[in-house]
This record gives sequence, C-alpha cells and structure tokens, in this order.
Amino acid sequence: MAEHFEIAVIGSGPGGLGAATNAAKHGLSHVLIEKAELANTIYDYQLRKLVMAEPRRLPLRSHVPFEEGSREEVLAGFQKAVEETGVNYLKAEVNKVTREGDTFLIGCTNGQQFTAKHIVLGIGTMGTPRKLGVPGEDLPHVAYTLADPDAFNGMDIIVVGAGDSAIENALGLADKNSVSLLNRSGEFPRAKDANRAKILEAIDSGKVRCFYNAAIARVEPERAFLSTPDGEVEVRCNHIIVRAGSIPPRKFVEGMGIKFPSSDLNSFPSVNDRYESNVPNIFIIGGLIGYPLIKQAINQGYEVVEHILGNAVEPADQVIIEEVLGHLPGDVNANLEMIRKKLRLFSELSKPQFRELIGDSKVHVVEQGDVVFEKNDYTDTFWNVVTGSVGVEMPDDPNKMFKLGPGNFFGEMGLISGRRRTATVRALEKSILIETKRNQILKLMSSVPSVKDAVDQVFFLRALKTSIFPDADPIFLAELTQRAERANFQKGDALFAEGDQGDYLYIILKGSVKISRKNVDGVDVAQTYLAAGNYVGEMALVTEEPRTATVTAVVPCNTLRIAKEDFRDLLERNPETRENVMRLIAERQIENITSARDAASAQALNFVLSEGVSDADNVLLINSDLCIGCDNCEKACAATHKGYSRLDRKGGKSFAAIQLPISCRHCENPLCMLDCPPDALERKADGEVVIKENCIGCGNCVTNCPYGVIQLVYDKPHGFDLLSLFGKKKKKEKGPAKAAKCDLCEKLESGPACVRSCPTGALLRVNPTDMMRLLINREETSIG
Repeated sequence: MAEHFEIAVIGSGPGGLGAATNAAKHGLSHVLIEKAELANTIYDYQLRKLVMAEPRRLPLRSHVPFEEGSREEVLAGFQKAVEETGVNYLKAEVNKVTREGDTFLIGCTNGQQFTAKHIVLGIGTMGTPRKLGVPGEDLPHVAYTLADPDAFNGMDIIVVGAGDSAIENALGLADKNSVSLLNRSGEFPRAKDANRAKILEAIDSGKVRCFYNAAIARVEPERAFLSTPDGEVEVRCNHIIVRAGSIPPRKFVEGMGIKFPSSDLNSFPSVNDRYESNVPNIFIIGGLIGYPLIKQAINQGYEVVEHILGNAVEPADQVIIEEVLGHLPGDVNANLEMIRKKLRLFSELSKPQFRELIGDSKVHVVEQGDVVFEKNDYTDTFWNVVTGSVGVEMPDDPNKMFKLGPGNFFGEMGLISGRRRTATVRALEKSILIETKRNQILKLMSSVPSVKDAVDQVFFLRALKTSIFPDADPIFLAELTQRAERANFQKGDALFAEGDQGDYLYIILKGSVKISRKNVDGVDVAQTYLAAGNYVGEMALVTEEPRTATVTAVVPCNTLRIAKEDFRDLLERNPETRENVMRLIAERQIENITSARDAASAQALNFVLSEGVSDADNVLLINSDLCIGCDNCEKACAATHKGYSRLDRKGGKSFAAIQLPISCRHCENPLCMLDCPPDALERKADGEVVIKENCIGCGNCVTNCPYGVIQLVYDKPHGFDLLSLFGKKKKKEKGPAKAAKCDLCEKLESGPACVRSCPTGALLRVNPTDMMRLLINREETSIG
C-alpha cells in the first residue's frame, strides 16, 4: 500500500524548501520530492555565482536562511535547513498525479507511489530550453547552460539573452574570453538592478560587447550571423550560450487538471490568495505563477503551509502594499481587491503577480480638472483608471474629450513609441488613478500574453484613430486592428520602393522614414521625411498606380500595416474618411510635381537624416560658412559649467555649410535615461533632458548615448578652471566623477551661453522639425 502524507511538495526549489521546512517544523507528515539535486535551479548556476536577495524591501519569512551570497554559500544554507528541520527528502521524478477521492495518487518514474491530501507544486518553469530557431542551432558549439566559466579561456563567445542568467554568464566569461552579448531589445527590463548596473559598466568599459535590438540569423562553424539595426553582421565565435528561457512543463501541470487562462505557452496558471489552483488542495508557488525571485518563492512556501493549517497569515509583501495604498480611505486589503476587480487589463495575472504590480506603482487621487499629463510632455509611465473618469483631448479639437472610465488605461502611446505624449489628459471628476513604471509594464507584456495583446490592440486602435481615421466607424476600426499586422524595419530597410505595386498602407508607430524619388539619372533623391504618428503608402492603394516614391527607415521603425483590401473597404464604409484621404492624396500628387529637389539639397537632407536628427528634440547647429573658429562657444560653456565644456565644436560631422557638433540633442527617445540606478536623468515637460544632483557616476548614460555627448567629470569646488575641454584628457580631481552634458543652460534666463557668445551668429539651437522643414523647402544649402 502506498505511503500517505498530509503534504507532498513536488520540487525542491526555494518555494518547495520554504514549504517543506515549515511542514517539518509543524510536525506534519510530508515528503519533498526532487528529480535532480536539492534546489536544482540554483545548483545549476555557474560556479561561484553571486545570488542576490531581491526584492530588498521584502522581508524574509521562513525557516530557510537566505541572504546575498555565492551559489555555494546559498546551497550550504539550504542543505543545513533541510537537515536541521528534519525534512523528509526523496530523490525521484514525479510523472503523474491523479485524484482518488479526497487524496492524490503520486506516481514516479522509478515505480514508487505515494498518496497525499495536499500537493504543493514548486517546480518552477524550467522545462525544455528555448532554442534559437535558426539554421545551425544544433551545432555542437551551441549550448544552453554554463557550469564553470573558468573552463573557457581565450575563446570568442556569444551569449544570447537579456535576463539575469545571460548577464551573469557574460560577466563570468568576460575576464578570460572575448564576449558578445545579444539583446533582442534596447534595455534589460527583466534583470535585477545590480545585474543591470554591472553589465552596463562592463559594456561601457569594453569588457563585454553588446548588440542591442539584435538576434542570431544563422550559425555556422566558428561564426554566427547577426541581424542588427545596421544590417547583417558576421561575428566570429567558438561557443554560443543561449539563455532565452525555457518552455514551461505545461503538459505535466495540465495533466493534474490545473487550468491556464490562455493557450499561450508563456501564460501562468491562476491561483487565489492562498496560492490554491482551480483544483482544490493543489497549491502552486514560485516561478510557475510568475514569481521567479528566490525570496518571494521561499515566503510563499512558508505561507502556503500556514494556509493549509488554517492559520491566519499576512503575506510578506503586505508592508509594501500598505505603503502604496495606505493613503486611500478604507481597509487596505479591501481596496486592493477593489482595484483588482476594476482593472480588466490585469485579469489574467495571478494574485501574487498583481500584488507585485501594485507594489511597484503609485496611486493618485486627483480632483476634477486636474491635469494628469499634457500633450508633448516627455513621460512614459502607464496609467489605469480605478474610479472616476479622465478625458483625453482629441488632436483635431482640444475642446472635444474622449472619456475613459474605470477599467480603462492610457499612456500606451508614450510607453510603446517613446515619443512625446500625444494628448492632454484631465480628470473629469474626482478619480483614483494608478501610475506604473514603464519597466514593470514591459516585463508584464513580455510574460503575460493577455496584457501584451490588450495594450497592443488599444495602441493600434488609437494610432489608427489619431493618424488617418479620426471619423471612422469605431466598430469597424476595432475589427481592422484585429486584421492589421505589425511590421518592423531596421535602419536602411525599405518599406517599399518606387515602381512597386501598392499592397499595404503603413502607419509609423515608432521611428521615422525618408521619402525619396529617382531623378532623371536614376539616382534616389531625398524629398522629405515622416516621423511617428504619420502614415504613408495610401496613394497607390487608391489610384492603382505603381508606387511614386521609395520609403526607407532612417532609424529602426515599428509600423502597423493595413492590407489594400481592408483599406479600400474602410474608405467605402466611411465617406468622411475617404474625403480626407482623397484630399491628402491630391496634395501629395501636387507636391510630387512641384517638389523636384536638386542634388545638393537632397544630399543635405540625407546627411541630417543619417545623423539621426529626425529623432532629436533640440539640436545644436553651426553654419560653417560663418564660423571663424574662435572657440568662444566652448569657452562660454566651460565658464558656465565649472570649467567643463559640454560641447565639442570640432567633433561631429559636417556637410557643406551644415555642421553638427558633439552636443546633446535632447532626443525624443533618450537612450541615456535607460538603466539609471538613482533616476538622476530627468526629461522635463518641454523635452529638455537634464542630469540631477543625485547622479552616482555609474556611467550607464555614457554607454547608452549613441552620439557620445555625455562625459564623466570631476567637480571643481575651488574656483574656475579651464584645464578640461570636451574631448580632451582631463586632470583627475578628488571626489567622485559625475555625468555631464548640455543642459541648455537651464539656470540662465538668457538661454544657452554658447549661442550668445558666438560673435558671427554661426551657432544656433533649433527644433529638428523646423530644421527639416527648412531643408525640405530650401533651394540652396547655405544656412542664414
């Protein structure tokens, strides 16, 4: 007869250990079943890996000791806890769990069987490793784990991934090898703060080479071909380590009768606040419900045993929830449940996931008429309406308001596109709003398919409505978003070419494109550019004529494309929209006839586009025909900023009379603001990017800026000094270095000192939109 236990814990990860040690302490009959090594995920970490104890604000509640330390120290602490508490530990692989009356029958691959009244699943998500999915993925030098970094010496290694495992592998290998890290995005949103800071420091120092927004296209012996924003790149490599996560053991879990909210392989099973699944007496903790951090899982293991015993237990993160919701009237837990019911976007989050979301958000109580944010503000947080309502000003008429009530969200345009807010949002009545950090929403979008789908759908719908279809039937527009496709283009990719047959309309969600046409010699001549929020390609869909221009991405672009048949159907159903489109087509046809551009003008436009000016907000421009090289601009800048010039007049690039010196452009999508540990970089409502006094000199912004306009400088507290100018070797001073860049002389009412000091008027600060308009409409290349 099978041995019976009150609690069977499957999986000896941090959550399983938390549950088993607490069951042992209570004297409950129990068994902890593990198919591999104790705490196997941590056991598989690379040797001597530093294991961090995050979230740092979260208290530890368990009989399992855990604090930041090496892999070996953490495992030793876990082993000691198992021995001291008397955990009944069994090494076996469970392959089947079935219900038999009020108990569960547990079968193992070795033939052993047990019965249990309660089951705690702590198996995590470590199923089959995700492969590259490209030619060459099965070559012998492609691996999915790293045990000992010291086993590699003098090799060219590529690490694929942007999470903690990939970062730690790259850092562990970098001392003795040439390491390249591939990040599919431009950030590290899933990494712990400490790991993020370390990898950015390694990238800044050149210790690790990072390819952002890149992926492996194919693998061959001794080399890999990467797809990057600048095209395909060949990289030499002797070894590839893929840390792209795993395919969860969903089939095993569903075999117990546990339900998932969707068919997506990345979704998590739902649990209640006792961690109980839809199957009574089966509890799930840790990574399998979206809580991969060790401290979180240990706490959940402890708590689930208390719940099984019927003991009242307050979640360990309650102190964090109270910090966030404590200012609201009423009971904190009742308010948390009320917010959860209101926010439909997060309906498929497990309760632990939702608590984590709230713990990383701010709750605002706003009065009628309060401005949440204004059009053209540079903020990128995400907002949800809990109670009350807000009004979104319509772009074509600020007096018109689009009302959003409880359960709706806004701010997705800035979240995804990275550009200015597209509308002003005001409270229409007293309301409760939740503001969530961008990284937290991006993390949820990457792990919870329903959140990504919902945000994308609303983003697409509002992008369509604000760009080309403001008067379209809302029902049909919603249908159209279901049929529209996302299409992404790297820098230099053509959306379509002159002479092609029209097949799609493109709405630019992020980035900007160049419009060019061939001249009589067959050479592409730049005509104009379009930034995010515009659309292109409608003319050929209506006229049935071939494309009249080539459209090329000047920076990486995300677009939404609508098939010809859907577009024409929309025009047939919506006369007002058709009238607006036909009017625009007529204007563009006239422009095609009258806008023939001379070669010099086209080259000037090509130059500023290739230098990324279309993605800037405020650019410093020098008319080199007027510049006399006096360097008054650099001297004035240095005198204003404690002896350090924030511009390099001789640096940068030039074309004809246009010179773009090295100086901050205050970008619309400022990469410098990514991964700033103290949040010392701030983008003001007018678009100006400034560095605050709490900068710690980590150098992350220096690394992330693609234009080389930020430098680390030492404070000069003892008077004025002109020893160090931008780009020249600085005398090292006492005290910490801090980041410095152009701040538009924000403390001077008279404006930028460099512009005022120029004796010939050669220097000016211009809005790129105005600059582009000048170049598009001008007849010659001189500035003046």
